[in-house]
Amino acid sequence: MSTNAPTPRAAEQESIGELLSGLVGDLQQLIRGEVELAKTEIKEDVGQAARAGQMLGVALMFGLVGLTVFVLGVAVYLEKWLDDWQALGLVGLILLIIAAIAAITGRNHLRASAMTPERTVESLKEDKEWASQQVKSIRS
Repeated sequence: MSTNAPTPRAAEQESIGELLSGLVGDLQQLIRGEVELAKTEIKEDVGQAARAGQMLGVALMFGLVGLTVFVLGVAVYLEKWLDDWQALGLVGLILLIIAAIAAITGRNHLRASAMTPERTVESLKEDKEWASQQVKSIRS
C-alpha cells in the first residue's frame, strides 16, 4: 500500500526549507531598511553641514571686511612709532601666525568629525545578532 503522504523526515525538511526561505526574506527586508536608514541619516548630516557652511560663508565675508578695516587701522597706528614697511610687516606677520593657528585647528576638527551613519552601524550590528540567533534556532 503506497500513500502519497509525506514522511515525517520530508515534512521536517520542508519546514526547515520554509524557515530558511522566510529568514532570507526577512534579512532582505532588513538590509533594504538599513540602506534607507543610512541614506536618510547621510542626507540629514549633509543638509546640516550645508546650512552650517552657508552661515560660515556669510560670517567669513563680513569678518574679512571687518578684519581688513581693523588691520589697516592698526598699521596706521603703528606708523607713529615705526616706518611704514615695519608697521605693515609686523601686522602681516601677526596675521600669518593667526592664519596658521586657525588652519591647524580646522584641520584637527575635520579629522575628528566623521560622516558615518552611526545609527545605521548600530542597527546593522543588532541585525547581525538577530540573524545569528535565528539561524541557531533553526539548526536546533
